[in-house]
Amino acid sequence: MFTLTERSLMLVPFDRDTATVRSAIKVLTGLCRPPDTLRSSGASIDIRTRQKEHTRKQKELAEQRDCEIEIPAMLVTERNGINFHITGRADLLSTDGKTVIEVKTAQPMPESPRSDHLLQVLFYARALGAGNASVVYTDPDSRESIEFPVDPEDKQMKTLWNGFVEDVSLFVKSEWKRHLELNAALETFGFPFDEIRPGQQEIVDSVRRAGNSREELLLQAPTGTGKTAAVLAGAIPPVVENWRILFFLTAKNTQKKILAETVDRFIKRGFPFRTMVISSRENSCPAEMERCNPELCPFAEDFGSRIRNSGIIEKLTEKILITPDDIMRESVAAGVCPFELSLFVSQRCDLIACDYNYVFDPGIRLKRFFDFDETASRCALLIDEAANLPERVRGIWSPEIKTSWMETTWKYARGNRRLQNLLRPWRKLLQAYADQPWPYRDDEVRLPEDAGLPNINRRRWQKILGGDMKAPAEATLLSRSITGFSRVAERLDERFHLLARREGNDTLVQWYCTDPSVFIAEEHSRCSSVAAFSATLEPMGHFASELGLGNGDNLVSKAVGWPFPRENLAVWVDTGVNTRWRYRDEQTDIIVSRLQGARTKNPGTWMAFFPSFSWMEKIVLAAGDSALDLIAQKRDMSEQERLDFIELINGGNHLVLAVAGGLFAEGVDLSIPDLRGCFIAGPSLPSVSLRQKLLQKRYDSTGRNGFLHAFAIPGMNRVIQAAGRLIRNSEQKADLVLLGGRFIHSPYFDHLPEHWFPLRVIRNGKVSLKHKNT
Repeated sequence: MFTLTERSLMLVPFDRDTATVRSAIKVLTGLCRPPDTLRSSGASIDIRTRQKEHTRKQKELAEQRDCEIEIPAMLVTERNGINFHITGRADLLSTDGKTVIEVKTAQPMPESPRSDHLLQVLFYARALGAGNASVVYTDPDSRESIEFPVDPEDKQMKTLWNGFVEDVSLFVKSEWKRHLELNAALETFGFPFDEIRPGQQEIVDSVRRAGNSREELLLQAPTGTGKTAAVLAGAIPPVVENWRILFFLTAKNTQKKILAETVDRFIKRGFPFRTMVISSRENSCPAEMERCNPELCPFAEDFGSRIRNSGIIEKLTEKILITPDDIMRESVAAGVCPFELSLFVSQRCDLIACDYNYVFDPGIRLKRFFDFDETASRCALLIDEAANLPERVRGIWSPEIKTSWMETTWKYARGNRRLQNLLRPWRKLLQAYADQPWPYRDDEVRLPEDAGLPNINRRRWQKILGGDMKAPAEATLLSRSITGFSRVAERLDERFHLLARREGNDTLVQWYCTDPSVFIAEEHSRCSSVAAFSATLEPMGHFASELGLGNGDNLVSKAVGWPFPRENLAVWVDTGVNTRWRYRDEQTDIIVSRLQGARTKNPGTWMAFFPSFSWMEKIVLAAGDSALDLIAQKRDMSEQERLDFIELINGGNHLVLAVAGGLFAEGVDLSIPDLRGCFIAGPSLPSVSLRQKLLQKRYDSTGRNGFLHAFAIPGMNRVIQAAGRLIRNSEQKADLVLLGGRFIHSPYFDHLPEHWFPLRVIRNGKVSLKHKNT
């Protein structure tokens, strides 16, 4: 164990030898004081507008009242055996030192000051010895303000301050005790299963070293290795030893379930690692509102007092594993928003499982953890299915606006001149590319740099449309996208390309980001350590670059070998099928015949993966009413449809058709009792489009093979992900049939996993073996 004495106790630095907390007042109030209400109080004001108005009002008051600004303050105090060194910077202090003023932006003006703002000004008054104080709220639009005088010696104010210090001290004592128990439990900490699979110890050791050394780890391990259990077993000890917070990032609810089951095993073996699984805001709403609307939601009002009076925090933190069901049940009983409650309680957890967006999307990231470098540095990241993260972040930084959103919002804006004036230049831009018929040869075109994008006043959009709770859902989507356009404008460089394209009856204008790695790297660099893992991270140099890893000298790459007997997986290459795009129609009947043959020769469940819905749907039509017991993935399946489809698959005795790179080709654990094998039609290359060509050009411009990195590597990774549905334990045996001769030629052959060799190559009805080095 480390011998350092100062660690972070949750989000605050804590010296355990002297029992001293060193923290900014704002962090402490956020940690122990839930917001009074979730309704309008200026939360919708963007940070740039907030800062600008704050500075303006601060300077105005400094001149009017003879004050100094940004005065450093520190208060040393003690409560319940815990010492506090609380710091901050007072907005204004009169030159005679008698009055301290705190400035806040708000819209609309509050009827009384927020309790966390009162605590901040009370802290400054005590730290600076001021006998008078006030909180001033200012509206960034009207510039109207309201001032609330505060008497630091008032009985009610003393009770508020003393109660706050009491709460923080008891919280710190409780967390200190809990962390000491966790440290002690490390003596008997071990793997959560009785047996450890081949390769899992390598994962445990690599992740643990990375956590201890504050490294970036890129880890590849085949499907079926048991990555989740091994990664957690390696990550937990350094997190506990250094009193950090562990984030497990995943895009799939199925993986959150696996994580919860794995953590439960650690807990049952005597390791009380408090874990929170965060569900999305949309899936957490008990009010069943079409859109989140705090102004109308009964779970938004009196948020802070309802939490304190209900004892809900104590009830939840009595648990070690806190699930979305736990949050929903307790929040409904207390009458508070489940999602906001989960965010507040997450500050008291050792492990938080959530979506990628809560770290990498600047619009919705968990601000308590990632808004400040000081708190982000206490977070360790585990990134599940890391091969998918670059595309997710690319989507975050590739905002688009649609004519359908605009026209629906324009109809709503009738009679509202302010909203019409806001929409008009954007509507004009969209209409310029919405001609019927589409005037371009291709469905997607690159727009010139002088395409005439309107200037964006983010504050006007938020003021006019952002707070309009009657606006249609399309207006909300439009407003969010305009915010995305504004965000891109602040970072605009050669990575971004302005595009227009036609999708059905819609015309879209989009900023397309060809290189999101810098945005990923920015978040990585702020955290204590990063372990990015997946079954498909070859070539590792490609994915290290895509994930923004290796910018320093602390990157470690590790590839774990196939954990099962090689003879369990027989890999065939059928060169008698031509899967190139221009030959697909004439090959459809041949593929149906191959599928029929496999089902006849070896009855049971077979899966077949195709590079696109359109080709898969042609296979379904060609199969007709044959006795194949065929079931196929559908486009845009709902959550319930996905669950029903998985149930059908797991029922056995089907031919299952799905899309490579889709919902059922990766990140889902299937338990098919009679799985015999899998067909994969071609290298599953991404469709040729302007966006893929721009990616190819980006790679070419950096001295890399553009086709390899933009097409071949993503395609082959889809192939490997789909094949991962086959072998999940050492008892299973299966056949993998790769359709198409391209698999035995470069560059596709070069990216086949080593454990697939020797390949059984079928040519003209004869089978020959092909080894890796031939």
